[in-house]
Amino acid sequence: MYFLSLEKLYEFLVDKADMPDFMEYNDGINLLPIPSIEYRDKIRGSLVGLAIGDAFGCHLEGQHTKELEYINDFLKTEKRSILLDITDDTEMTIMLAESLIVFQSFNPEDISNRFIKFPITKMGNTIREFITNHRDRRFEWYKSGVESAGNGAAMRCAPVALINYGDYISLKLMSGMQAAITHMDQMAIASSILHATTIAYLVNQPPYSIKGKEDVIQLIDTLSKSIRGIETNVYLSRETNEIVNLYSRISRQLKEAIEKDATLETIQQQWGSGGYSLESLPFALFVFLRNPNDFERVLKDSLTATDTDTVASMAITLAGAYLGYNNIPKGYTYKLRNLDEMLALSDRLFELSLKNKNNNPYRRLRDTISNEKLQDEVQQLLWTGIKLTKEEEYKKAVEYFESLIYKSPDLKKNDRIKLHIIEAYEGLGTKHLQEEDFYEALKAFKKALAYDLNHPVILSDLAITYLNLDDLEKAERYARRTVEVAPEYEIGREVLEAILSISRNK
Repeated sequence: MYFLSLEKLYEFLVDKADMPDFMEYNDGINLLPIPSIEYRDKIRGSLVGLAIGDAFGCHLEGQHTKELEYINDFLKTEKRSILLDITDDTEMTIMLAESLIVFQSFNPEDISNRFIKFPITKMGNTIREFITNHRDRRFEWYKSGVESAGNGAAMRCAPVALINYGDYISLKLMSGMQAAITHMDQMAIASSILHATTIAYLVNQPPYSIKGKEDVIQLIDTLSKSIRGIETNVYLSRETNEIVNLYSRISRQLKEAIEKDATLETIQQQWGSGGYSLESLPFALFVFLRNPNDFERVLKDSLTATDTDTVASMAITLAGAYLGYNNIPKGYTYKLRNLDEMLALSDRLFELSLKNKNNNPYRRLRDTISNEKLQDEVQQLLWTGIKLTKEEEYKKAVEYFESLIYKSPDLKKNDRIKLHIIEAYEGLGTKHLQEEDFYEALKAFKKALAYDLNHPVILSDLAITYLNLDDLEKAERYARRTVEVAPEYEIGREVLEAILSISRNK
């Protein structure tokens, strides 16, 4: 069944498994990757942060608040004097990540089988019941989920966010369906979608770019839209017995808590911070959004929660996604027994993310150009060039872009416009290449390269063109340069290997 498209799989689960129709209200959220962000570092930060929160939360669970700061400082400064182990939060995240990597796609049947096959530390009641249903009672995986609003669905959703940070539709489908495997409940599904959306949104934010309360409120308003309309059932707050759902807690109560500078103690009393999705995820969000630029403060505050390991895991996932791995104090990363495993998984997820064209910041910048009528002559030239490129009229597009630069040379410095010019020249060069007009292809690719000397696609195109001209020396030079500037670019590696193979056989 894994070969079904996400949309077909979704329809199947709604029809055959009575999964909540969570795509019915699909408010679009613009997840916009940008070229200046190091996405490998962000993905590493998210997964390593998740494991740090889980491991520290488990190790310090049950400690008194006054002792936490002292113990936490001790753990941080004593390098490698103690190694901390992960629990179910990280273990199930790893299982989900490994399935995505192995199949290069979302395979819920394989994910389900991993959940029943591999040992899980500190297993919750919902997961235990799911395993009983699927493994012992032999229920189909899509009929084994439990009607539970526990936080087990949200705690493991990070990998689907990290391969869809520019593709909100795929993110929402995957995060909702991965939740339904074990938690066939509206709030649990909403919690997974909300947490995944938050992770992806933060991955696209430069570190330390959230400057004040206004930015935080805007973030809450944006994220709330991801779960609007999903919850139609009635849920009760365990602390106050009021009728509330995750959407109202985030869109209204979380925003009020930030605006009024509520204390941790107040929010714990009002919301709780246990294993209920209505408690743990909102509390983790509150902890992070109070001090988004302070990794250590987020960790220490999250350790005050009742469900310490899961709240800390979710809060530090957000901190790591926002700040990146290189901004996590190394005293914390040194304590992870499975640090190397988390880094390796992160790198594989990064490579998988590159296969989704919507995660490509260059392509997304092009697609977000406004379609408004352009009055200025220079703007009209730009729009016409973009339009012709989309229509694959590359030769005409290049003529318009050349006129644009002639009339306004300063536009050469505009990164967004440069991307469009490069795309037009690259399209023209590719067309010449297909027609075996290699010298004209060479001219087009070199003009594209003049706008970005480190553009991996153009460097690879030049290597292929020189290969067709039997100039192996230049072909190898450009291929090596491609691999140097973008080692994750698979086509570049394949071109270099092909050139080296030809050189050896000559």
